[in-house]
Amino acid sequence: MRPDALERALAAAGLPTLWAARHPVLRDPEVLARAAAHVAGSLRVQPRPYRIAVLLALRLMPLAFLLVAGVRVARSRPDALAHGSRRLARLPGCALLLRSAEALALYGGLDGGPDRLASGPAPRPPAPPSVPTGAPT
Repeated sequence: MRPDALERALAAAGLPTLWAARHPVLRDPEVLARAAAHVAGSLRVQPRPYRIAVLLALRLMPLAFLLVAGVRVARSRPDALAHGSRRLARLPGCALLLRSAEALALYGGLDGGPDRLASGPAPRPPAPPSVPTGAPT
């Protein structure tokens, strides 16, 4: 799977649009891009069967939104997006995906730094002075 395939799947499912409708801080395009990258990066490190299941659920998300809201995500007004996402959050399969993706999006969007899942682990902090490091003092 290409590195940006998960981000495209999130966008096709309409999740970034729903996040932006529910959380004004995610309406900034740069913040929303960081949020989507963080969610995609988090999914990228999951086991393959989990990624496949999430991709299938993401493919069904636009249809589920259309069924509960009566309108497509791309054509919805902000109030219809909020109403539709609340109804979608009550569907058993969609609720968990929405909550977990939204939490990851908020964390990734508000963190402000580069996505560590994409760029590797964070650097280790220096050892506190009370820990012997073997260096002369």
